[in-house]
Amino acid sequence: MKSKIFFTKQNTLKLFFESALIIFSVLLALFLNEYRGQLKEEQHKKVAMQMLKVELQSNLEALNEWRPYHQKVLKNLNDALNLNDSSSKLFTENGVLIWSLMPKGVVQRVIDNGSWQTLKSSNVLSTVGLNTMLTLSKLYKHQAQGVESTLNNILAILSARESLKRENQRSTIILLRNAFNEVVSQEIFLIKKIEQALVEIEIEERESNN
Repeated sequence: MKSKIFFTKQNTLKLFFESALIIFSVLLALFLNEYRGQLKEEQHKKVAMQMLKVELQSNLEALNEWRPYHQKVLKNLNDALNLNDSSSKLFTENGVLIWSLMPKGVVQRVIDNGSWQTLKSSNVLSTVGLNTMLTLSKLYKHQAQGVESTLNNILAILSARESLKRENQRSTIILLRNAFNEVVSQEIFLIKKIEQALVEIEIEERESNN
């Protein structure tokens, strides 16, 4: 009888131990899966933020190239308005626009938003700090509705048939002068926003690594 009781206790202890081991194994597996998921999410965020940094730095370089050139074009347009013979500066006898006022055209390279659009459409966005996300959102909104919109307006003025008519040339110069004045101001503002965003991204990355 004692042996039977002892055997039953042994089985009970063994069963309890095995059950505890199974539970521990399941919890460990869940923990490891969650840990691996977290590592994967952090890795995705790291890659996404690196891509975004590259995009912002490239856009910053483009803007720093644009600004002095656009300021020069703005000066040329103002000088043309102050000259009585502005017709010889802007148009040939056939009414063709001379690019002496903007010898490099409007822009020589483009600014992009591909990495930002990718980040917005991914789950990674939820892991980005609120301040950084708001800064980026405002930055790219200004880029689209400010600089890019004004540049498109300049291109529209230059391509308009009315702008090539000799009798409209002064009006054309005024429209271009106003647009270039606006885009220079927008570029200065956007440069500051990009610099601010790059600093915030660096801070967030350091905090994530700690």
